[in-house]
Formats: sequence, C-alpha cells, structure tokens
Amino acid sequence: MKEKIVMGILAHVDAGKTTLSENLLYKTGVIKEAGRVDSRNTFLDGNIQERERGITIYSKNARIPLNEKEIILVDTPGHVDFSAETERAVNVLDAAVLVIDASSKVDSHTKTLWSLLKYYEIPVYFFVNKIDMPGFDKERILENIKKELSSNSVDFSDDSDPDFFENIAVCSESFLNVFLEKSNIDKELIRQGIKERKIFPVFFGSALKGEGIDGLIRGLGDYLFTPDTFGKEKEEFSSQVYKITYDEAGKRNTFMKILSGTLKIKDNLGDEKVNEIRVYSGDKFKRENEVYAGEICAVTGILNSSKGMVYGNLPGEKKPVLSPVFNYAADFGKDADLKKMWDIVSRLADEDPSLNAKYDEQLKEIRVSLMGDVQSEVLKRRMKDEFGIDVEFREGRIRYKETIEETVIGVGHFEPLRHYAEVQIKIEPLARGSGLEFESELSEDYLDINWQKLVLTHLREKEHKSVLIGAPLTDVKFTLVAGRAHVKHTEGGDFRQATYRAVRQGLMKALSADKCRLLEPYYDYTLQIPENYAGKAVTDINMFSGTASITENDGETITVAGKAPASAMNAYAKELTAYTKGKAVLNFVLAGYDFCHNEKEIVEKTAYDPDADPENPSSSVFVSHGAGTLIEWFDVDRYKHTFYSEKYGNLSNETDSEAKEANRIRRERETKEEFISVEEVDSILKQSTHANENSSKNANKSFSDAFRVSPGRKEKESPVYVGTVQKEKYLLVDGYNVIHAWKELSDLSSVSMDSAALRLNEIMSNYREMSGYEIIVVYDAYRVEGHRTSEKTYDNISVVYTKEAQTADQYIERYAHQNSNKYDITVATSDGLEQIIVTGAGCSIISSREFEEEVRRTADSFNDKYNVT
Repeated sequence: MKEKIVMGILAHVDAGKTTLSENLLYKTGVIKEAGRVDSRNTFLDGNIQERERGITIYSKNARIPLNEKEIILVDTPGHVDFSAETERAVNVLDAAVLVIDASSKVDSHTKTLWSLLKYYEIPVYFFVNKIDMPGFDKERILENIKKELSSNSVDFSDDSDPDFFENIAVCSESFLNVFLEKSNIDKELIRQGIKERKIFPVFFGSALKGEGIDGLIRGLGDYLFTPDTFGKEKEEFSSQVYKITYDEAGKRNTFMKILSGTLKIKDNLGDEKVNEIRVYSGDKFKRENEVYAGEICAVTGILNSSKGMVYGNLPGEKKPVLSPVFNYAADFGKDADLKKMWDIVSRLADEDPSLNAKYDEQLKEIRVSLMGDVQSEVLKRRMKDEFGIDVEFREGRIRYKETIEETVIGVGHFEPLRHYAEVQIKIEPLARGSGLEFESELSEDYLDINWQKLVLTHLREKEHKSVLIGAPLTDVKFTLVAGRAHVKHTEGGDFRQATYRAVRQGLMKALSADKCRLLEPYYDYTLQIPENYAGKAVTDINMFSGTASITENDGETITVAGKAPASAMNAYAKELTAYTKGKAVLNFVLAGYDFCHNEKEIVEKTAYDPDADPENPSSSVFVSHGAGTLIEWFDVDRYKHTFYSEKYGNLSNETDSEAKEANRIRRERETKEEFISVEEVDSILKQSTHANENSSKNANKSFSDAFRVSPGRKEKESPVYVGTVQKEKYLLVDGYNVIHAWKELSDLSSVSMDSAALRLNEIMSNYREMSGYEIIVVYDAYRVEGHRTSEKTYDNISVVYTKEAQTADQYIERYAHQNSNKYDITVATSDGLEQIIVTGAGCSIISSREFEEEVRRTADSFNDKYNVT
C-alpha cells in the first residue's frame, strides 16, 4: 500500500502557484501537457470563472506519484477574497509548498498564509518562483525569507554543497551535536526536523519556463516525511470533513480526510449511510469500494455533514482564523420568491460556511458576509449561471465586535415558579485575536460537575451580544467561579437563563465603569506609490488612525507598509486610484480586530440601548414571599445566594473582613421570611396531601401566611419557594400541524421549513420552562427512505423524527396508547381523526390554534411577573 501525503500549494495571487502545479503534474507524467493560465486550459482551474479571471477560486485535488509515495496535491486560492476556502483546505494538510514571488519578495498576504500554516502546525517547503525576472538576487531573497518568515529557512537546491549540513546544524541544538560528531546529518533526521517545523527547505525556479521543477520534485522525493496517518489502516475509523460541494446533478459531496481506519461503501457515518466513495483528480473522479487512512475522498449519501465535523473519537478542528468582515443584504428584486432564494443561499452557505447566511425575519431579507468585491462578483455570477437569478449585494457594513478592559464578576439568578439556578461568571479581558476561552475553577463541593459542564455549554452555544452597540463579544475568558443548584427544582433551562443573565450583568458592570470597548477589523497593507504622491498617502492613512512607514525607496517608487482600519482602507482604495491616475498598487490582508478608531461616532450612530433588549436581559429573577421578583442588574449582588471573592473564592470562612461581611449579609437575609428548605417543603407537601381541602381555616390563608418561616432557622438546602404537588404531565406536539396553523410559523415555513421547525422548538423550549410540561415535538420523516425513528434533545425538550412509513399522527397515537396510564398526556393537534383516537386513549387534546393562544397567554403572564422572553 502506497504511503499517501496530503500536500497543499499556497501563494499570493499572481505568484505563479497554478503554473507551478501544472508543471509538477506534467513533469511527473500525470498530464501530457502543462496548461497555462492565459490559455485557460489548466488542469486544476476548470471552473469557467477561474479560467476567465485567471485565478483559483475553489480548492481542487490532483495525484502525483513520487517513488513509493503518492502526493495528494491540494491547489488552493491565492486571492485574499477566497482566503476562507484556503483555510478549509489547510485543515487537512500534512505539508505545504508556499510559493514566493521573487520579484516582489515576501508580501503581506504571504505573511498571512505563513501565519495560517503556523497556526495549524503544517510543515512548509518554500518554492521561490520567477527567478528568471530581471534583478533576481538569490542571497537577498533568502535573507528576506529568513527575516520575514523563519530564520530556519535553508537552501535545499543543492544538498551536496559543503555548507548544506552546516546551515541545517544551526537550526537546532540536536542537529548541531550530530553535525559536530559526524560532519553530516542523516536524511531521516532532516525529514523529522522538517516534520517538526524545525527546518524549512527552500527551492528556487521559474515555473513558467519549467526551471527548478525537477529539483523540487527530487527534493520532495528525498525529504518528504512519513505522515502520521500512515500505518493506521487497522485502527478505529476517524475522519475530518473539510469541504462540501454539489455536482452538476445536484448530488451532495462531503470531502473528508481519512485519519485512521478504513471507510467502505454502505458504512454508516453517524445515522447516515455512505452511498458512494469518490477519489478526485481535477474535475474527474473514480469510484472506490474502500479507502484507507491518509486518503482524501468525497462521499455521497451524507446530508447532515458540515465543514469541520469529525467522525470517530477526535477533538474538533481549531477555530477558523480568516473570516469575512463585511455584511451585505442580498437584493433579489421586489417580486422574488424569498423561500426559493433562501434555499439557494442556504445551499451556497453549505459549501462556504463563511458566508454566514442569515434570514432576518423582521426585515424580510437575506444577509451574507463577504471578504470583498471579487468574492461578491463571483457569487453574483454563480447565482446567475447556475440558478438563473439576478442579485445585488447592498449595504456593505462592517462587522464590529466588542470586548472589555477590566475583569468583572457577573451574577445571574433564575428562580421563578418551580425553578432554581444561580451562577457567577468571571469575565476577563484577553489579548486581541484570542477569541473566547472557557473554564471552571469551581469545586464540585459547591456545584455538581454535570451542572458545571452545562454552564460551560451555555457559555459556548451562544454568540453573546455585548452592550455598547449589541455586537458580538470577543477576546475574553469566561470562568465559572460560583454557582448553586437545587436538588429538586433545577433543570437545564434554568442554568441557561442564569448563565446568560450573569454574562449580561457582568457586561453592564463593565459598561458602567466605562470599560467596554468597540473593535473593528484592520488590514495589514503594502502600498507602492510614485514618490510625488507618497506624502499625501501617508498623511491620509495617519488621519484615519492607520500606521504608515516607508520600507523601500528606489528614487521613483516608495513602498509604504502598515496597519489601518478596514472600513477606511476599502473606501481609500478608490480615492488612491483617482489621485495617482492608477499608478499606485495597494495590497491588503485582514490583520484581525483592534480598537475602533471612531468608537464614539459608531456608538452614537447605533444608539443601542442594552436595557431595552428583551432577548438579552441583565436582570435576575428572585423569589420573595412566594412570588417572583425581578431584580435589576445593579441590585443583583445584594440578593445573590452565593458569595465569591478573588481572594477567597467561595466564601465559607470568617478569617477576613470581606468574608465576615458577606456571611453577615447572608445570615441576615436568612432570618427574613423569604426562603424555606427542601426538608420543610417535603414536610408541608406531606401535610397538604392529607389535609382537608375544604377547611375554611386553610382556605383563607395566603401563600406566605400558610408557609411562613420562623426567623433564625439554619439553612439545610439551597433556598426555594414552596410549590404545589404536580402530577407528571406530558405534552405531545404534532410539529408540522402546528407550524401550518400558526401564522408566524406558517410565514416562516414559506421561506424555510427547517427555520420554522427550529423556531417552534425554541418556543416549546421556553413554554416548557413556563408550564412545567415534559414536551415532545414530533415531526414526519416518513418519506425519507431508510430513516429510523430518531429522538434528539433540544435544550430541555425532546424532538422526534418518525421512521420511514410512519407519520407523526401514528407516532403520537401509539405513544398515547402505551403511556396514558403512566402520564397525564395532552396532545396539541388540529387533525380531527387524531383527536378522536387520542381522546379514546384517555388523553386530553388542544387544537393547534387554541394551543397558540395558550402559549401566548402563558408567555404574557410569565413576562409580566419575571420579564423573561
């Protein structure tokens, strides 16, 4: 079995990457003639837009035989607008060839690609292209690579050179020791050094003229290492998905790298069966019955896969580095069928998740995120060519983010009827580009590990809106530092509410202390401009808070480099072209997010009111005298049940004045007539069960009168309100019947049935918290060939998809007959026959329209009491 190694080829646009790929394929006998970009006949750039524009837009694979190995070559886009496509491919590489244009040396985008390869820990071989251009200086470009990328870059064009081993020896102390002992270094040791990113070989040539290609092939033959996937064919199967495409027939292809084990036709991936295995080379493929570890393949029949998904016992992929910074509204014309448009955009977003496609229900518009104008043009052309649709992208808006500058402790408490949860989250600022981090430093003595994991899950699952303009929060670390559950009354949804409120309350604290900051995307740029315009350009860039330094001056052209806000640079590109009459060359690449240069202006323009955002409350819900009380964020710390300090953690001693004061407040509150313990609840419930319900003595007592707590009692359990005895109640919801009956859901289903189902699940999840029902939402999947009944948990409810040949009606009727003796079951449906059958089984029924009104009434009542949305 041949050893397979997945090797990517990366470069800045116009560096000659595609020409190099063509010559590698030609020199190794894969193709009979090397294609040319200007002739539009290259092997890997087969898409019509790729050939017309002369750029790579989609990553493609080719196979190169090399000694006992097979290189699976992955050609990636070079244009900055398609960087997300490049990053998806980098995820599954064993090694990479990074092409450097000798005529322009190491530019900003090459640095970005280098950083990307470093982030994913990919070994790199450099190929310096265009050495035939006038003024090429080998030593100068090698020094430039060492300075800008890695000092461990070594010239591999002649490994018989007396200086070769000496240059490798300085890359590592272990190499140096071997060299001093033997005066050379074994090839196997060099290969291992390349694999560990201690050595970066450099080759030189001209892809256009075919020079240096043989040297690169020979060097790869000698110094390509054995990948980690080799020899893992007999291990348990695992793979990673890196790409989704649709072929001309509309068949969905899931591209993946097999990391261990084997994959055969008809094997199951999750709950789905592999129908076909395709091994691609260019646009063509051959079908295989079985593939092994190390292979890149596409499988059909898998509909629920997504980029980054892993099959088998593996950690998930790293968080993507490159993402679009502009958000656009897609304009399809006033008569467009939005449902049809959404289906098409959803399919495109399936292939390219960085589009971040969203449907705005309020504005009735579809929004996408894009890297720039070229990607926008390609997307518009693709929609026209493939789907016959004209679209314009308007309102290119910056995607801002927010962070904080000072550590805060956020407290969230959620304790309405029959619920209880409290958490404290420490929110710490991190360095720019860190993203979000999550941790718990809470002992299991204070909160069970399962609840802690749930809190961390709720922190991760949501894009938390911050409080300056409602932009996503980033570059902070969330740490669970305190929390409390109740042995009987806590459910998963309670911790969701408490967690969200804790984050929001902490952010409001930061806002009140003027420690919230707005972030915007920045570009690293290089500007080559005639000398007589350089002064104006530097002044302009400094005016919009960019940095500018002159890196080269040849007397005619000045090269300026620096960092500047993306919002300003995009607008400035057109101005630059105008006043230099097209003589300036501006290149930029996303450098990440930093402090917004016009924060005050953006905040005032947005006019976001964090207190008026009902979906992101900062208040908490406490119970007092048997009734729920909404406590605003600035008062929550006075009422919290858990205590935490940076010095003492969860306070349980009185060795410090802070601890003494906290526990004094706690004991003082416990003497009030607010909370009772679980033991007392149980005692009351036992008495209530046998009490004379007609007794006038008890009938006239209020809730707080009946269950008043004596001052001075000691806490035995987490404090809770007194509830009433409830039988276990189940609510079965006929999913699609309800969707078609409710106007909101029916309207949404005309755009996307999946979105309507998701919305119904969200409503039912909230209703579960308000009503106390155990809820099962049932959807038909009876037309899906081979589908088996599947039950999944959506937050705190169950969602069932019926098996093939079984309708939701049939499932509900069967469930009602089997469980009506055990549970108090109500069925929400407007199906007349189904109502008759479940009523005969002893169940209650409510029509879909009556159920809509019931949910609305319950929500209104709940919101009036607790301000829960």
